[in-house]
Amino acid sequence: MRFRSPPRRLAEPDMTPMIDVTFLLLIFFLVTAQMAAQARKGVQLPVEPGESRLESAASGLVVVVQADGLVRVGDRGVDPAQLQQLAREAAARSPTVTPVVRADRAAPAAALNAVTEALRQGGAPGFRLATESGGRP
Repeated sequence: MRFRSPPRRLAEPDMTPMIDVTFLLLIFFLVTAQMAAQARKGVQLPVEPGESRLESAASGLVVVVQADGLVRVGDRGVDPAQLQQLAREAAARSPTVTPVVRADRAAPAAALNAVTEALRQGGAPGFRLATESGGRP
């Protein structure tokens, strides 16, 4: 008497983990796009040629100076003492990375001076001033 083995079924791959990863990536990109749009919202940068390099250097600290003189880091307003402490922490994390200052073109010069002084006292090696391209080369 001959016994037959049951017919072998081909294993089907489980797609659930791949779908989970796809949804996680989608959520990640949506959240980071919202955060990037919020960081750029409400500030009209000065129009200057700036650097012609295409590569962008990393920035550890992004400081926004609004037209009314309010200074923000992320979503919260900061005073010069807080900005100095944030600059100190950013310099401790990565001493070679320079902060980026996004100052509105209508911002008072006194607010920009206070930001630069707080960054200097916080130990920042310098800062980069963000501009819009379109000026004369």
